[in-house]
Amino acid sequence: MKLLPGNNRIKKTTLLFVLLLIINSALMISSDRSKETLRISEIGFSFLSFFQKGFVYTTSFVVETVNSINELRRVKIEYSKLLERISIYEALEKDYLDLRRENNKLRDLLTFSRTIRTERIPAQIIGHDSGVFFNTITIDKGRRHGVAVNMPVVAFQDGFQGLVGKVVETGHSSSKIIPLYDRRFSVAARLQNLRHEGIVSGTGRRSSLITMNYVSRNAGGRIGYGDIVITSGLSSIYPSGIYIGRVRNVGAREYEPALELELEPVIDFSRLEFVFVLKTGPDS
Repeated sequence: MKLLPGNNRIKKTTLLFVLLLIINSALMISSDRSKETLRISEIGFSFLSFFQKGFVYTTSFVVETVNSINELRRVKIEYSKLLERISIYEALEKDYLDLRRENNKLRDLLTFSRTIRTERIPAQIIGHDSGVFFNTITIDKGRRHGVAVNMPVVAFQDGFQGLVGKVVETGHSSSKIIPLYDRRFSVAARLQNLRHEGIVSGTGRRSSLITMNYVSRNAGGRIGYGDIVITSGLSSIYPSGIYIGRVRNVGAREYEPALELELEPVIDFSRLEFVFVLKTGPDS
């Protein structure tokens, strides 16, 4: 069977169209695959970039943390050294202040010692014996230093030469003093301004006031708070003019002809360290 020329042309045209369609489809598939490959590559690159950034950040954080820890350790060590140095400086300052205070105290004692006309023996307190019935103070000077029983003892404190007591017992290198606040102690005294006299005695306690008895009632209206009481010199043991205490209270009983004064000692026995034994008295 023979094909007509018109039919051949249609077949050729159809084949050409199909061929072009196949080629176009192949090109489109190739293009889509290329785009898909490109898209996968971009995703992989983005993921890799994110991972690299995270790694760099983590590494930097770790390095900075380690550096910070080392810096903190160094600062802590320097801080400890500074604290130790400050402690040393504080100790040195305290020692300096103690030495300065001690130097001023000794200088005052030396100045006071030069003003005493009576021969004196400087001594340091080394002990206290406080009992219910009696009190004694122990000093570091004894018979070999010239200390004898009944010698009066004074001290310099706050600008005053104050009475401390008297020697009641002596050893070779130490002695015991009965303080003026002891019940067994008594001394003839007078009001410095009014000249009225009496007897001062202790009450038995270091922190309590002492008393002055047998003061004339005539002085009652003229005695003031803070008036000074000194030794009168009527005793053969105590020189006159040694400060004893200040008036803190004036009392009188109706049936007694005399006043009773309460005195605060001039010497603060709680901070007493050094004394002077005066070489006077019947046994000296």
